[in-house]
This record gives sequence, C-alpha cells and structure tokens, in this order.
Amino acid sequence: MTDYLIAAAIIAASAAGGYAGLMHKKASNIEVEDEQYHTFEEVLEGVKLYIVEQSKDDNISADMSDAEMEKRRLRKVALKNHLKMAPNGVRESKLVVKDLIRKWILGNLPIEKVYEFIGMNGESEPTDNIMFEIMMYKYQQEYGVNAFTHWMEKYKLYKPKHPVGIARKDAEAYYITPAEFESTYHQEKITLSDDEAVDIFSTLVYERYTGWGILDTLGEMDINGYNIGVSGSLMGSARQDNESNPDSVSTATNSLWVYFRSNYIHLQFLDFGSLEEIRRVTQLMIRWGNPGPLTAKKGYMINTMHDKSRILAIRPNAGESWGVFVRKFSLDIKSPEELIIKKGVTGGEICAKLIEYLMIGQVTIAVTGRQGSGKTTLMKAIMGYLPADWNIRVLETAPELYLRETYPNREIYSVQETQYTSMEEFQDAYKKADSTVTVIGEVATDPVAARMIQLAMTGSLMTIFSHHANTAKDLVLTLRNSLVNAGGFSNMTTAERQVTDALKINIHLGFEDGKRFIKRITEIRQFDEGIPYPEYNPEDPVKSKYDLDKEYYNRQTDRISFSTHDILRYNKDTDTYEIGEAFSPYMYNRLYEAMPVADKTGFKEFMSYYWSGESINGYQGVGSYTGDKLEINQQIDAMINTPEEAKHFLNNSLSDFALASDGGE
Repeated sequence: MTDYLIAAAIIAASAAGGYAGLMHKKASNIEVEDEQYHTFEEVLEGVKLYIVEQSKDDNISADMSDAEMEKRRLRKVALKNHLKMAPNGVRESKLVVKDLIRKWILGNLPIEKVYEFIGMNGESEPTDNIMFEIMMYKYQQEYGVNAFTHWMEKYKLYKPKHPVGIARKDAEAYYITPAEFESTYHQEKITLSDDEAVDIFSTLVYERYTGWGILDTLGEMDINGYNIGVSGSLMGSARQDNESNPDSVSTATNSLWVYFRSNYIHLQFLDFGSLEEIRRVTQLMIRWGNPGPLTAKKGYMINTMHDKSRILAIRPNAGESWGVFVRKFSLDIKSPEELIIKKGVTGGEICAKLIEYLMIGQVTIAVTGRQGSGKTTLMKAIMGYLPADWNIRVLETAPELYLRETYPNREIYSVQETQYTSMEEFQDAYKKADSTVTVIGEVATDPVAARMIQLAMTGSLMTIFSHHANTAKDLVLTLRNSLVNAGGFSNMTTAERQVTDALKINIHLGFEDGKRFIKRITEIRQFDEGIPYPEYNPEDPVKSKYDLDKEYYNRQTDRISFSTHDILRYNKDTDTYEIGEAFSPYMYNRLYEAMPVADKTGFKEFMSYYWSGESINGYQGVGSYTGDKLEINQQIDAMINTPEEAKHFLNNSLSDFALASDGGE
C-alpha cells in the first residue's frame, strides 16, 4: 500500500508541472551562493516566498498558445490543491510540497550548510528531534510504516521502568529518556549521503512550514495512537525531583505519548519547543473536512482525520492546555483466522469456528475488552462470517469500523452521531431500514444501551455491539442499570430480564504483554430459561393459581436472575484455548434452529466432538486441542504458516490438511 501511495505521489507531482517531480539532482553537484540564509528561520522564510511564487497565477504571455496556457493553468490548480491538502496529512500532497522545498534547498544552500543545519558537519551533534528524523528516515528505507515498531522492538524500549518522582516503590511507568534514545542513535552509527541529508532537511523544513512538527513522521507510522499536551508543568520547567537524573525534568512542550503494546509510552526525547507550536499543530490536525477552528466558545472537537484516525482536540480554557488524543484504525482486511489462529497457540481454530457458528446463529453478541484489546478489529473481521445476502446497518458515535472499506460488495450503511442528530435518533430511524444485522460501534451511554436492547429484540435478526465491561456479569448489570436510568423501567429485576432476553453471548478480549487473544466466550443464561411454569390444573384451580403466582413472584424477585458460563476460555500460561461448559439446551436449540440448513450438521458434529467427546459421522475436529482429543500441537504449529492454511484447517480434517500440505488435492 505504501508503494502504491508513493507511486501515486510521483504521478501527482508530475502533473504539477515539475515543481514536485521528484527529480532528485545530486546535491553535491549543485554550486550555489550562500549569502542570506544563516538561520533556520531565514530558510523557512525563503521557502515560504518561493512556494508562494510557484503557486500564484502567471502572467499570460502573448507567445503562449492556448494549449500551453491551459497546461500551465492546470499545473497551478494541481499545485494549489496539494498545498491545501498537505496540512491535512495527505501523504501524496506532502511528498509534492516536500519536493518543492527540496528543489529550493538545492538551488539556495550549499551542501555544507545543509549538514550544518542538521548538526552533522562534524562540529556539532543533531538535536534529539533531528536524531529521531534521521533514525526514522533510515528505518523507513527498510521497514516502511513499521519503522517505529522495529526500532522499539530492536532496543526493547517498550519495557517498564520505575517512575521518577513521587510513586510507590513497586510502581511501573513507560517512558524513553533522552539518554536512552541517544544511546540507540549512536549504536546505529548512521552516515548520510548528500541526497539523504537534503531529504532529511527538507522534511524538517516541511514540518515547520505546514506540517505537524515532531508528529509529522510519527503520524505516518503503523501505531495505535498518540496523545500530546498531557504531561509536564505549565508554569515552566518542572521541578527536578531527582538531581542525579537530569532526564527527569519535563515541561508541557515535552509531552508526546505513543500507544504501543497496550501502554502509553512517553517519548521524553521529543519536544515541540513551545506551547505555540502545540497550538499550531493541533489546529492543523483537526482541519480535515473543514470543521472550523477551536475557539473559546468551542473548547473541544471530535473529528475524523484523512487516514480515518479519530481525533479529540481540546484547547484552553476548556482544558488546562492544548491537548490532542488520536486513535488510529487499520483499514487492512483481516480475516478472523488471521486474528485468532496463531503459531504457538493451541485451539485457535476451535475458537474461530465457534465464533463462525455464533455469527450465523442469529444471537445478540457483545464484544468486550479494555481499550486497545482489538474490539473494533475483531468486529470488522467476524462480519466476514455473515451470510452474503444479509445486510448490515452500523451506528457509531465516531467512525471506527469502516465496514464498507473492508466489504465493498456487501449492502452496508453506516451513520455517525452529529451535533444535530443523536445516536438514539438514528437507532429509532434504523427500525425502518430493513436491517438484518445491526452493529453498534460502542454502547457507552444509558439511552444508547436502552435502545440497543430494544433494537436487539425487535429491529433485526441479530445485534453486535462493543462495551468496556470486564466480566459478563458486569456487562448485564451495567446494561440493566442503563435501562433503569433511561427511564424505561422502574423494577431492577424486570430490566435485568429484559437485558438477558436480548443478550446471550459475550466475547471478551484480552491484551497482555503485547498479545491479543479472545479471553473467553460466555453464554448468559436466565435461571429459569427453558423451565416452564407449573401446569394449570382445572380440577384444583385454587392451588394451581397459588403455584403459578408463587413461581411468577419468585422469578420476578430473584436478586440475580441470570448466570454466566464460559463456553471457551484462553489459558495465557499455556497459550491454549480450553473447552468449557457446553451450551445450555435452550441456547443449543436456538442456535441450531437459526442455522442455515447447510451448516446444521457441521454445527452438531462440532459441538458433539469438542463439548461431549463424541464423534458423529466420523468427524475428527477442526484442528489441534490440548486434551484428550488431539495431541499434535507441534505438528499444527509447523503446518499453519499462512492465513490460507488456517482457513483450510477450519474446513478440513487433520488428515486432509496434511495431504494438502504435501501437495495433494
């Protein structure tokens, strides 16, 4: 994908008339006079004037033909569009503008001056900000958008440390000090060619001209998110609590945190330089779609960025400082098998197959887990299990799923909450949208929860939603409280039963030590589910009525009217998906009856084999499982190396899979 974007940028640049045609001349071959550009600010001003000159409308010459004039006009239009889009983070446009800057540098600065500006002239050392740009430039040549990840993993920079200052003795924090960062830089023993030096300096100038400062390069990396403006003293440099550790000093400008391996890590070595720079960067980052600026009356803004990331920006006086919170979402298509079936994990194929049967079994499913556990990613992936003729309706407070990007050939329609239309209003509207499957990105408020339960019971065949509850019990009780708080119920037990009438399955995700996994798949059962009321005896009507009233009263006044049962759970000590309880008869029958005819036999065989220990029709399972059934973990690990092999494994016996691996049909 990155190569495609670069190619597109080259084409776009050529259309701009050669201003950004990536025509990299050898820097060492350019001889220029350096009389006026002695500081970075002077360079920046020179670049600004040059780009203004290149983008303004040309005087029409009498010697020009109509075709030449039209060609020149189109060049100017293309260039102006790139200049408009680059501050939004559009990579193609950024490349065009950077190359304009590069062209100016080649024509106005001797190469010696370039090395001086980046601190590599032998007389000084680059600043930490510049060192980081140089490091990422080199890593990008080999790893592309994964450059930051490879650097972090190479030097194990994601590991926790004891926090500086006031903290418990056993406390852990995540940060990278300037000393640690500089150590990695010097270990790399980086050298630059003249062309590379010019490229890096072009990037540095761009970041201050119209880019996102120290975030510009990092924002292109394949990371989960980042925050700025969330630490440091706002009254100057923070007091140095530990004089033996000069790296303990932080300020409000030294406030960039990256979400990596389930933790926010403070990059202490990067500094915006001023609060004004943070303000400038914030205003640029939120401008996609022209939502308007943050003002004193409009103290915060939630928006979607060009790359589909979600951004929350806050300004003073609504917040104590300018603050930005960015969550990135991958648009790469991932199958459930890719997410669940992994080398070194036993039973992943069982988990994937179980989820597939749940998705075609028409039950309401809650996907839960902490932030960063992969809820959105899993929800996107398991949509692929739904029958192709089922339509999907999506409701989100802010765009995250982007299901039409993943499944462009399916009937999918998504809506997002706006300042004029609430999530609850869209939920009511969707009742008239002929929805087969309703997907709610996140159930986070009482009104949304209340309408979700209602929608799950009447609006579609099945509902899938995400929630932050830690346990299945907490999930039910939280939704119950939402129903009461929303005003639809006054009785807790009645509200609770309403929830458990609608919600039957909870898929809970775990995220520990950088590993994502499905921690458990849980059935939610009503205590009396499937248990009929006492039969009415017309020969003894008084006793019959008493028995019926008593049973009704008991069911309505039970303090807890449900139980939770793990059908499948993950043992993180052994990296094994372990079989739990079997489905209740009620749930088994409900799933079986809703199952497409072609899947009924497979479902029956699958459940019988793993949860009853019985083989029907010679069924041998979908893969490996540590237990009484199959003792072939090492064989499985050796055979499953690709998503295609994993998919094959789901639908074939072990013997068939082994045959296919040997080249058989």
